[in-house]
Amino acid sequence: YRRQRQMCIRDSVIPACMGLLIYIILPMIYSLMISFCSWDIISAPEFVGLKNYKALFTTDPHYMNSCLVTLKYTLIFVPSMLIITFVIALLLNVEQLKGKGLWRVLIYIPSIVPIMASSALWTFIYDPTNGLLNNLLAPFGIHEDWIFDKKMVLPCIAIMGIWGAGNTIMINLSGFGSIQQELYEAVDIDGGNWWARLIYVTLPMMSPLIFYNLVMALIGALQTFTQGYVMTNGGPENASNFYMLYLYDNAFNYNRMGLACAQSWLLFLVIALLTIFLFRTSGWVYYGGDAE
Repeated sequence: YRRQRQMCIRDSVIPACMGLLIYIILPMIYSLMISFCSWDIISAPEFVGLKNYKALFTTDPHYMNSCLVTLKYTLIFVPSMLIITFVIALLLNVEQLKGKGLWRVLIYIPSIVPIMASSALWTFIYDPTNGLLNNLLAPFGIHEDWIFDKKMVLPCIAIMGIWGAGNTIMINLSGFGSIQQELYEAVDIDGGNWWARLIYVTLPMMSPLIFYNLVMALIGALQTFTQGYVMTNGGPENASNFYMLYLYDNAFNYNRMGLACAQSWLLFLVIALLTIFLFRTSGWVYYGGDAE
């Protein structure tokens, strides 16, 4: 029986390891090699050392703009998404709320809509000529360019991202369900109100999930691509030219694959360092087994 079990484990692990090696590890190693080369995809790669990395910071005027755009979007999207999804989940967890199941389904549906379809839908909503949003606001005398205004494009895309964050709301709801009611009863006995319940029970007990949502939202925001590609194509005036969108342009529109690989490895390094930083500063996260 033990030998048969070992064979079953081996047969299931080997294909997974082969897939990891062929589709992830080897392409990563190859892209790292290409990042030190000048390659237009057609001709043979030519080794140039650190020239691609230097060019991004010295001779490429659009690279720093893409970094700044992505940073602005991340600062807009991540905090607002975490707060709004937490509040919505808190409201959906109210016992007196009628039709909980229906509300949860309606809120979760946008998260399963393909990102391309969502981008096309919100492009129609934000259309300044015949868009749904301007038509609804017309009776109030409001007419905006929305994603065609360089000052509004990033907040508009962030709103779309929050609309599709139903999975984060479901994660928060699952966390609320695991909080022991005895903790709330202890606060009630001590004379605490709803604010005390939130500060001293809900937030500490939810901190692991909040931390998880923070890490995943940060990584996702730094890799934003489809929204800028479908909705604005980086415009207006490069105001939505996200890091990944500019990386795509370098690779497939400008045939600068070596430069694109250098960009991808810089992004990988930034995400890795930020993730390590978040874990190193996660002392505020409370786990049930932590010693007092």
